Amino acid sequence: MRKLSYPGRSNVLAQNGMVATSNPLSSIEAIKILQKGGNAIDAAIAASAVQSVVCPSATGIGGDCFAIISMNGKKPIAVNGSGIAPKKANLQFFKDNKIESIGLTSPHSVTIPGAVHAWCSMHEKFGRIDFKEVISSAENFARNGFPVHEVESIAWKENETKLKKNPNSKKLFLNKNLSYSFGEVFKNIPLANTLRVISKDKIKGFYQSEITKDMVKTLNKLGGLHTEEDFYNQKTLFSKTITNTYRGLKIHQCQLNSPGLVVLMMMAMTEKLNIKKYNPSSFERYHLQAEISKICFEIKETIFGDPNFNNINIKDFLSNEYISSLCSKVNLNKIYSTKKGYVTSHPETIYLSIVDQDLNSVSFINSICHGFGSGITSNKTGILFQNRGVNFRLEDGHPNSIDCRKRPLHTIIPGLITNENDETLYSYGVMGGQYQPIGQSHLIQNIIDYNLSVQEGLDFPRAFALNGYLNVEKSLDNKIVNKLKNIGHKIKINENSIGGGQCIKIDRKNGVLIGGSDPRKDGMAIGY
Repeated sequence: MRKLSYPGRSNVLAQNGMVATSNPLSSIEAIKILQKGGNAIDAAIAASAVQSVVCPSATGIGGDCFAIISMNGKKPIAVNGSGIAPKKANLQFFKDNKIESIGLTSPHSVTIPGAVHAWCSMHEKFGRIDFKEVISSAENFARNGFPVHEVESIAWKENETKLKKNPNSKKLFLNKNLSYSFGEVFKNIPLANTLRVISKDKIKGFYQSEITKDMVKTLNKLGGLHTEEDFYNQKTLFSKTITNTYRGLKIHQCQLNSPGLVVLMMMAMTEKLNIKKYNPSSFERYHLQAEISKICFEIKETIFGDPNFNNINIKDFLSNEYISSLCSKVNLNKIYSTKKGYVTSHPETIYLSIVDQDLNSVSFINSICHGFGSGITSNKTGILFQNRGVNFRLEDGHPNSIDCRKRPLHTIIPGLITNENDETLYSYGVMGGQYQPIGQSHLIQNIIDYNLSVQEGLDFPRAFALNGYLNVEKSLDNKIVNKLKNIGHKIKINENSIGGGQCIKIDRKNGVLIGGSDPRKDGMAIGY
């Protein structure tokens, strides 16, 4: 129970349905869909579609998504809606053109958007109400406008320079050459027209249409290698989740090219090192989390990639022997130094969670990678393209080296926890680019090990080791920060916050849904 004399949020409780997203407009839309008779899948797609309009800095139909769907009584299913590289985008092309890295605003950073294909595919398999109704509110917000929320306005201001570089983006996303600020109303009528086409024609409307031609023409004019055939060849992958046990519970993640395996490795190390014995607000806890992050990221950045191009046995990385070997690198009195775990980029995203009255649950994440993606907007459709291709390496023999129709190693990961009978207990996720694996680990520990409520677990101060620095929030106790500094951590105090998150707990004993939404973002949990 939180201390009422301190600022904070109460957990949200309901019995018929619960949603938690990072924007109030999408949370309300998801509830409306549930109350109309839609299920968790309908509501998740509707909420994501709304956020693709009202949170253009972090997500959009020009981006990717992943999801874990748990239909009550059935094993969870992983959904991979990440996009492929163009067929012509092989390593030799970059060598021949003396391109040593993929720039954040380069057309080569634009992989084929996978989100719309995944939405339509998920709806076809699991949806209950008409697809037009599912995305109608997204079209309405795009056509008639919406007020820009606080956190979104900050991201908009931070990306003002990027948006000025592209004529289409400058015209659409800037107001008199300035970013839209808190409380101003923004419209994207070309996107509204695009969403209307998608509502009728679904996958064909985005991947085999005049919209496709416009996207390809836009990218080709800037030097992109994209073709209509590339869009036609985009597919959504449905698979089993990958799992590992933690304190008798099952953690479910999406398979590679999602970094879900990193979460499972981190939690296996957490259990092996018995971090539970340390106080949640202790130097030891934050130090060990930092060390686990660096060690697991070293593996992620040197071994993992698209499994269609790499032979990776997941069980090998979760074996007791392997996890023990990783734990042997951890020392309480000094830091583990490595540059092998340095990442190519540190992007942003949105995450949402939905549980309906039948206890079907969806853990869902959608992203355009960095703030406002590539900064490239299509000529006529209002689509802002992601820049997920910056996660590729341009290195011979690297498992994540770019190749034709290859998926890059991703950062976005939804999470789900079940009991041994595969009944969902927690649907959760954490935003914040490369922070996501350690963020999930941090949240799971808060809830499972330290018995914090869903909302308390999200609120708790954060730290994050990345590229030689330990990023910490200002809310972290200075005594802890000084101890971390004294043993060698290079401390970087974050001006804003680290990541964000949402979580829903299914209390099966009492028949209650408990939702939480991170105060670091604009959103909210709401139930009925």
